[in-house]
Amino acid sequence: MSRVWNRKSELPLRIDLVQPKRNDNKLPKYVLESRKEGIREVVRGYITSAYSNPVEAKKEEMEEEEEEDTVEGGYSTILNVKYEDLLMYYVEEIKNSVENRHVEMEEQTPYHQFLSTKKRTDQLALDICTTCPGTDLLESHDIGILYRYCSFASLWMDSAWITAGRNEFHVDEEISEDPLSQFIHQFQSTITCQLARLKLDLFEYAALKAFCIWKLAIMDSTLTLKIVAGEQYLGVTSALSTYYQNSKNMEPFEMATRLADITLLIAPIFNIYREMLKLYHNLQIEDCLVEE
Repeated sequence: MSRVWNRKSELPLRIDLVQPKRNDNKLPKYVLESRKEGIREVVRGYITSAYSNPVEAKKEEMEEEEEEDTVEGGYSTILNVKYEDLLMYYVEEIKNSVENRHVEMEEQTPYHQFLSTKKRTDQLALDICTTCPGTDLLESHDIGILYRYCSFASLWMDSAWITAGRNEFHVDEEISEDPLSQFIHQFQSTITCQLARLKLDLFEYAALKAFCIWKLAIMDSTLTLKIVAGEQYLGVTSALSTYYQNSKNMEPFEMATRLADITLLIAPIFNIYREMLKLYHNLQIEDCLVEE
C-alpha cells in the first residue's frame, strides 16, 4: 500500500485513497460541450461562469425518476443522492469513527497519544474526501481545502461528541503549561460543554459534523466547492427536519429552535478551529494532503 509521510508530523497518508484527477474522457457530454462554449465551471445540474451567482445559476431539467424522488423526501441533482441518504452517510461515517476510537492503545504520553489518534482520524478524513456525495465534482485544490476541515471534524469534533455523551464528563480545573493541554482545556470548556448541554443524538451530531466540514470549507473555496457546500447544507437540514418530524414527532417551531441551536455552534467552532491552527503551528504539524 502506497504511503506518504508528512515530514513534520510523521503521520502517514494513504495516497491510494486520494481521489484521482478528473478524466475529461469520462465527463458527461453536456459538461464537455459547456466547456467548449467557454463556461468556466460546471456542476451537476448547474452551469456557471466566473461572474454568475450560484443562487441564480441555470438548472437543467430533471429526468422523470429524479422528479419522483424530489416529491418523495427530497433529492439533490448536484450531489446525485437523496437527502435522507446524505444524512445517513454521515451517520454511518460517525459509527465507523466511534469504533475506530475504541482501538486499544499502549501507554503513551498525551502528545504521542494525540499523534496516534490523529493518524487514525486522518484516514477517516481521507475517506470522506473520496467517498462523500459531491466530492467527485471537486478538483484536487478543492479536495485539499476540504481535507483540512474533515481532519478537524474527525479528530476534534468527534472527540468532543463522544466525551460529551459520558455522564462523568467535567472540565479539569488544573491544566499543565504545555500548548496541547491548554488547547484541549479550551476546547472542552467551549465546544464539548455546549455539546453536553444540547445532548445531540447521533443524527443531530451527524448534521453538525456535516456543517463543520462544509460551512467552514466555504470560507476559502472556489465557486464549485461553494455550490457543493450549499447543496450539502440544504440536503442535510432537509433530512434532519424530516427526521425530527417522523422520528421525534416534533412541531415546526420545535424543529426550528433545535436547528437554530445546532447551527449557532458554527461560530464558536470556527473560532476554536483558528486556535487549533495556532496549536499545529507551534507543534510543527502540517495538516494537509501530501501527494507524490
